Amino acid sequence: MKVYIGDVKKEVGLTSQESLSKTFPPLSFGGEKIPFAQPVQVDLTVTNCGSELWLEGKIKTAFILPCSRCLEPFIYQVEAPLKLEYRNLDRITRASDIEAEAKSADDMYYYHEEDAVIDIQRGVVEALLIHFPMKPVCSEECQGLCPICGANLNQGQCGCKRSTIDPRLAILGKIDLEKKLKK
Repeated sequence: MKVYIGDVKKEVGLTSQESLSKTFPPLSFGGEKIPFAQPVQVDLTVTNCGSELWLEGKIKTAFILPCSRCLEPFIYQVEAPLKLEYRNLDRITRASDIEAEAKSADDMYYYHEEDAVIDIQRGVVEALLIHFPMKPVCSEECQGLCPICGANLNQGQCGCKRSTIDPRLAILGKIDLEKKLKK
């Protein structure tokens, strides 16, 4: 996903509005491939702040995720903020600055003076992963699967008896609380 910066980098204080759309390959997350349900839409403002370019905007897309309760696939809509800072490598001159930049290279993005476009795909993917749900649920009313037979309880009751008591706690059922409270 590329952003044109040729005009905005010419003068400090200049801004430009960009609206981008791209179909991304499935994301790798937690050892699984997560497919996108629609292209990734990015609306952003690029601002020249001197030695760096600030990119701020919003990402909109949707994933196809399995529900963590019933395991049925569903479409999860995502709207995430995007804030990226791109530093001009040609303006970093002192050795100490270069060392400091090298240490923070994972968190920082860079461009060269001659670059007319910058690739923001890595920053977009990172922003999406930050807003990824820990336990995706198709709906708050999802009843999940029966722990005994595995039937999807959203499609109807299965008839299993769920009042099974853990055998380690069964002895507690023999305590007569009414009798104990009257004493």
